[in-house]
Amino acid sequence: MYELVFINGPRAGEPFRVNGPFVSGRSPDCGLEVPDPNASRQHAHFIFDGTHLTVADNRSANGTFVNETRIAAPTVLRANDVVRLGETKLKVVTHGAQKDDGGNSSIFAFRDAAEGDLGASLVMSMDEARDQVLDPDALRARLNAIQRVSTALVRIDQIDAVLAEILSALFEVFPQADRGFLMLGKDPEAMVPRAVKERKPGGPPPTASRSLCANALAKLGAVLWQEGGGADFAAGMSLVGLSIRHAMAVALVAGDEPLGVLQIDTTDARRAFTKDDLALAAAVASQAAIALHNAFLLQKTERDAAMRTNLLRFLPGPLAEQARSGAIDVGLGGRSYQGTVLFSDVIGFTAMSERLTPEQVIAVMNAYFDSMVRAVQNDGGAIDKFIGDAIMAFWGIPPEKEGAADHARSGIASALAMQTLLVGFNSERQAAGESPLAHGIGLNTGAVVAGNIGSQASTISYTLLGDTVNTASRIEHAAMAGQVLASRATWDAANGAFGVRMPPLVARNKAEPVEVFSVRGLVQGTEILLHVPVRIGGASGLLVRRLADRSFVLLYPPGTVVADATVEPVLPEWPCAAVGSAAPVENLPVQVADGRLVRIRITLPDPTLGGLLSTEPPVCPVGWDQLVR
Repeated sequence: MYELVFINGPRAGEPFRVNGPFVSGRSPDCGLEVPDPNASRQHAHFIFDGTHLTVADNRSANGTFVNETRIAAPTVLRANDVVRLGETKLKVVTHGAQKDDGGNSSIFAFRDAAEGDLGASLVMSMDEARDQVLDPDALRARLNAIQRVSTALVRIDQIDAVLAEILSALFEVFPQADRGFLMLGKDPEAMVPRAVKERKPGGPPPTASRSLCANALAKLGAVLWQEGGGADFAAGMSLVGLSIRHAMAVALVAGDEPLGVLQIDTTDARRAFTKDDLALAAAVASQAAIALHNAFLLQKTERDAAMRTNLLRFLPGPLAEQARSGAIDVGLGGRSYQGTVLFSDVIGFTAMSERLTPEQVIAVMNAYFDSMVRAVQNDGGAIDKFIGDAIMAFWGIPPEKEGAADHARSGIASALAMQTLLVGFNSERQAAGESPLAHGIGLNTGAVVAGNIGSQASTISYTLLGDTVNTASRIEHAAMAGQVLASRATWDAANGAFGVRMPPLVARNKAEPVEVFSVRGLVQGTEILLHVPVRIGGASGLLVRRLADRSFVLLYPPGTVVADATVEPVLPEWPCAAVGSAAPVENLPVQVADGRLVRIRITLPDPTLGGLLSTEPPVCPVGWDQLVR
């Protein structure tokens, strides 16, 4: 009989019994579903003729591998072969598989006991077994066994090695043991054989007692069975007819969680296990359970990390975790959501590209994207895609919070942070003798269709579609350097933005002009996040926050005289007059993102910045034809 056992992935450890031909892939309609985004929906088909198991690739996008070799034709599988579909590995297991030289095997069979076979068993709870008073020799044996098993714990990344070490330690402690078995699983009826050791390998395939193991697992304790009354094996009075004269089975329990069962038996009626032996086996089983529990936790962590890495190949960051947990479907198709969409692009990118070599352009853009992506992710956003020098990001899809205000405010906060980060980024470039970058940002809020699009047989991509997305892109095309333009929908949803009302925007393919605002501030608790460029002391500075006491945080070039210097906002959409002279309050710690600039807290005579931070936004006095991008 063949089984395919998942080595990794969400189903790691699960066996799949092969009874006939079947298809395997990502689709739930497959006979063997492989929940792996790198597997095709109908990835491979398996053929079982009653004797041989064959696998053939089904024109999958990433190919089918046997023992890490990509197959081009149907391939006959043998015991212990590893088949890989996407990133998921399946081990081929057969009953009666060849054992290795150490007497270990990866598979064995179960048989059930007859009624009454376990009637005379001694059953102890794990606490009773651990508290058993031992004579000095038994106590010394217990300590030695525990020490050896503890040494194996350092290899928690190799479960099979840990299991083999546990059995080897027990064979030293119990010289009368002829066979040892380790079964994993919480359900007594669905335990998975994982390891076996025989004192004298080479006979018939080893067979464990399902009833004995199920009894220990059901009671979460230790069971000692001894053949009674000198019964003759031929009369069928021994345990499950397996030539077992004496046996112990101990549940592997971590805390209150059952993990599996350990069984040790002997065929020699003269070498019985004792109550002290059962206590010793229980002590070793407790250590084994710790090792297994830690190994399972490590495997789960590695599986989660690998799956998230795989999902990140085609899903934006926040969606990867939701896809891993099953909150969203990774198949083709989409759903309607309410969200906020952001577009940004570098102004003058074409001219810059002409001045630099391709390698220099890539280096500049990678550094730029790295800084901007952090700003998006810090406020819970996801990058949809990079389009040349442009970024498309979104918030609220799939929804994690209630209400449009959450994603609209997060989108605006990220946009203001992106503009501020670019100022620090440019200070480093200018210090190195390189020209600064500039970008414009556009935001829109509304209904979108979000989901996976692409070819079922090839690449798919999670993206957003709809008029809301198109309008956000049109708004961004009008944004000037250092400017964040938001639609009326985003402005209203944010309920706490400050800025300038722009002239109605005539956008391509829009029947009506779009109402937009140039956002310069956003309420955050008792403070206001700002991006207001200013002139101060003959230098360019930037107001980045108004604090609860109405003082301001200013970024400025070192060496600039701030005290009593006139502060004048420099906004292309609003030619504002000076707002007074700066009064320094305290120097502030420099942040990494500030580049070569320094921070200071100042006060100004006009905390509204000439009406910019008023409830009613001022109106831009000029038309779009006078606003140079």
